[in-house]
Amino acid sequence: MQLRKGCGVIELLAFDVYGTLYDLNSLASALKEVVPEPQEFLRVWRAKQLEYTHLLSLMERYENFWVVTEWALRYTARRFGVSLDRQQERRLMEAWLNLRPHEDAVEALPELARRFRLVALTNGDRGMVDELLRNTGLRKHFTELLSAEMVRVYKPSPRVYGLVDRFGVARSEVGFVSSNPWDLAGAGAAGLFTVYLNRYNLPMEELGVEARIEVRDLKELAEVLQHRP
Repeated sequence: MQLRKGCGVIELLAFDVYGTLYDLNSLASALKEVVPEPQEFLRVWRAKQLEYTHLLSLMERYENFWVVTEWALRYTARRFGVSLDRQQERRLMEAWLNLRPHEDAVEALPELARRFRLVALTNGDRGMVDELLRNTGLRKHFTELLSAEMVRVYKPSPRVYGLVDRFGVARSEVGFVSSNPWDLAGAGAAGLFTVYLNRYNLPMEELGVEARIEVRDLKELAEVLQHRP
C-alpha cells in the first residue's frame, strides 16, 4: 500500500467497472468455444475496444459502448481469421453481461457501502452496466450509475469525471477507484482523488498524475480508509 501526503477527507467513492470490479479474463471461457487462442483474442478485443472509444472521442463522435464492443469484436475476428455467425457473436457479446466479479469486490463492497456512498463511473452504457451489476448481485451497493453515454464522450474526457459534480461534493473529496492507469490519469487531471487498484503490478502512466493511494485489492482499500477521516 502507498499513501501520498496531503490526503484529505473522502465523502464519495466512484468505481470504474471493467477490470476494476470485474475480471475480464472471465470472457475467455466463452471465447474458447469459438476461437483457438482465447487469451490473445481477448487481449486484442479489449485493446481495440478502448482504442475505438479514444478515437471516437478525438473525432468528436459517439457510439454507445455496446456498439463499440461489437465493432471491436468483428475487427478482432477478422484479424484472427475467425468467422463468427450471428449466434456466436451474440453469445460473446452477452458474456459482457455476466462477467465474473473479482472476489475482493464481492467481499469488500458491502463494508465500503456501509461507510461511503458508492457510485459507478464507467464507459459502459447504463443499461449494460446495470444488467451486469444485477446479474452478479453487486447493484445493491451502488446508489447511482454514471455513464459516458450521459455526456456522449468517453473517458478520459474530463466531462465524464465531471458527472460527479451532481452530488455537491468537492472533486478532491471523491475517491475514484480504478485498475486502469490511463483512467486514473484522466480522473486525477479532472481533480478527483485517485485510488490505484493495482491488480496487475503495473506502474502508473507517465502523464504527470500520480495516484494518491495505491492498493493491491479492495479489502486493503477498506482497511486504509478505516483509518482516514
